[in-house]
Amino acid sequence: MISVAATAVAVALQQAAVTGVVRDSTDLEPVAFARVTVEIPEAPPRETATDRFGAFTMAGLEAGDAVGVLTVDAFGYAPWRMELTQALDGELTILLRAQPIALEEIRVNARRAADPLSSSPGAFVVDRELVRAQPVVLETDVLRATALSPAASPASDWVAAPFIRGGASEGTPVFLDGVRLFNPFHVGGFVAALNAEAVNRVTLLTGSSSEALAVGSLSGAIDVATRDGARDSFRSSGSLGIASLRMSAEGPVGESASFLVDARRSYIDLLTAGLGTILDNSTVPYSFGDVHGKFTKDLGGVRRLSLTGYWNDEGLDSRPQDIPEGDAALGRASRAIWGNMALAAHYRDRLGSATLVDLSVGHSRFSGDYTVFQGKAMDADTSSIVRGMMGEYRTEVRLRRQSGNVTLDGGVQATRFEASHSAVGSEWDGSDPHDLFDAFDLSPAATRIAAFGSVKATMGGGFAGGGGLRADHFFGVDGALSPFAEVSYQRPRWRAWISASRSHQALSSIRSEEPVSSSYLAYDLLAPVQEGPLLRNSEVSGGWEGGTHGVRVRVEAFARRMENLRLPVLNNNPIESLMLIEPSKRELGSGTAKGLESTWSWAPAGGGATVIGSYRWAKVTRTVGGRTYTPRFHRDHEGELSASLRRGGSNWSVRFSARSGQPTTPIVAFLPFVAYQSPDARAGGLYDDVLNFAGDYNSATLPPYLRIDVGWRGSKDVDWFGGGTLTPFASIANLFSLPNVVGVAPEQRRDGVTERVYAPQLPMLPFLGLEFRF
Repeated sequence: MISVAATAVAVALQQAAVTGVVRDSTDLEPVAFARVTVEIPEAPPRETATDRFGAFTMAGLEAGDAVGVLTVDAFGYAPWRMELTQALDGELTILLRAQPIALEEIRVNARRAADPLSSSPGAFVVDRELVRAQPVVLETDVLRATALSPAASPASDWVAAPFIRGGASEGTPVFLDGVRLFNPFHVGGFVAALNAEAVNRVTLLTGSSSEALAVGSLSGAIDVATRDGARDSFRSSGSLGIASLRMSAEGPVGESASFLVDARRSYIDLLTAGLGTILDNSTVPYSFGDVHGKFTKDLGGVRRLSLTGYWNDEGLDSRPQDIPEGDAALGRASRAIWGNMALAAHYRDRLGSATLVDLSVGHSRFSGDYTVFQGKAMDADTSSIVRGMMGEYRTEVRLRRQSGNVTLDGGVQATRFEASHSAVGSEWDGSDPHDLFDAFDLSPAATRIAAFGSVKATMGGGFAGGGGLRADHFFGVDGALSPFAEVSYQRPRWRAWISASRSHQALSSIRSEEPVSSSYLAYDLLAPVQEGPLLRNSEVSGGWEGGTHGVRVRVEAFARRMENLRLPVLNNNPIESLMLIEPSKRELGSGTAKGLESTWSWAPAGGGATVIGSYRWAKVTRTVGGRTYTPRFHRDHEGELSASLRRGGSNWSVRFSARSGQPTTPIVAFLPFVAYQSPDARAGGLYDDVLNFAGDYNSATLPPYLRIDVGWRGSKDVDWFGGGTLTPFASIANLFSLPNVVGVAPEQRRDGVTERVYAPQLPMLPFLGLEFRF
């Protein structure tokens, strides 16, 4: 009788689908990348992973003679197990308990930082706990934490956004809950304009295959997923740092919905203005702020609806406040106002028994206005003005189904990009170091529609294969097919893979990465190409990863070729080259990148320590106008090591960075001379100058880079406002004040001696603040 019942259930399982959502048992936050396994005797096990919303589905199960077992494993959580004693026609809600952390004989149920290698080979995942485990540099920064990946290379200490595998920022879009953000940072690019407290995880996609197929970019993407608001109770939190104040509130809305609102505002301008009235000091005329909100509604099972809104602004006004705008004493004062906004909506549902469908719509917009006064009235003849606007409308439908050994993904996508950029000014010849941009006037727009699909299949014996295709049509330009294929072999403790892919895009930057100023300012302006050929990337990669006893290692080699890039022709004087150069002054160029990346992580069973390290060797080139060179942002060798240790109520962290020097153009000789300019020029009369004789472009290297950051976070429970937690934090960037540099240029001293002057990286700087949660 029992045998007959078991057989009946097993046969039913062949036709049924196992579908569900995995959540944290405390705040009901969806758990992404959890491993879901169904094991049935006398049948091969079936395995899948939860998506970014914690959902999974599995159909076409092959049963044996007995019922099966469903197991769910996720890093930082205790394993979950259930016997399948009956056919599952509905949906499961699985609650995972945080894995206790052993601290000095005390076991604490706290969330641990997830392993960044726990996703697919083409992804590096940083969750909010790992972000908080890094020493603070001005603000807790989600973009700066991605530099732990060997594929991510920061251009300098002053820029948080990384470059991916030899590509520039134009090829690596940043997404917030599915909508693209343009220039998502503050302080010139020094800190991300994304509140780390609201972020659930950041996924760095390094290529254009598999998960990145839906993006359609040259150099992967940075996908920022915000967390849902708390479902268990109302909570408020915030932080006070040396630069800004942050506040957030979250909580349930009824029984199946939640909200999350967070805001940040810098107070450097307010503080210095107040002190200035007392101490007669000058005011720092700079401020930034951002606001983010999210509403989430569970509609039963995997069905859900989420709405996201985002806004930020930033401003700088260095004009003397007691001098009229037309007064000559304005000198080279500047005024800048810029900001971002984004709206996104997402709806998840299920089609049939085992197909997940996602519908997303969104809109984002960046605008900026930058003026440098020339000491006269503000008009086009006497001031330098650049204005930029970029906006994107996006809609997308995705489908996913896993049946037996096969996983199918597909979707359609439509985007509309609009831009309006202009710059005016006098004497735009690059002879003045204050000239960052050329004169231009652009109002381009582009519409792109795409269909994409992929399949992955387990073929037995540990082998698996997959492939996919993306078909794009760029209105008014061209169409393109972007295929990818991959093969992998997996054993219980390791796996190896090889993949090849191609991708296209029509957006190109009017920014040049070669001047030193680009290492201090990360803001970019994009414009679609008006005629073919499209920008194209072809890439092949292969790797191995494995793990045991809390240690995981990933090694990957890659080679890529980027074609049809719109690159500026190299200036005869690279030290004073312009930062923004319009498309008509660019030529078709190409680029290559090849390298070897390695990453390792260690998380002992007790959970009190986490160590993540990476090393990358790579060669990157650009070719334009018949000249091949190494771009200035590239370093052949880069290494990162991050370690954190939790003891009692304290968390200690250290981050070690070692890199080879960036390329630079060597100055082989100086020739001093006396120059004369007419009284009508910017500087009249006689003055001393120097003529520099340079070697081959970027044929030399700057000194190596070495930096150590340390940090500490404490935690103390308090009884205020019904109970909460205070978390003071302190950190020191560049602990030993090592003299790292980002560029070099000759400069003539007052005594007539010409010497090489290095542009500095970040000096030793302390940061401190206080976080609070009630």
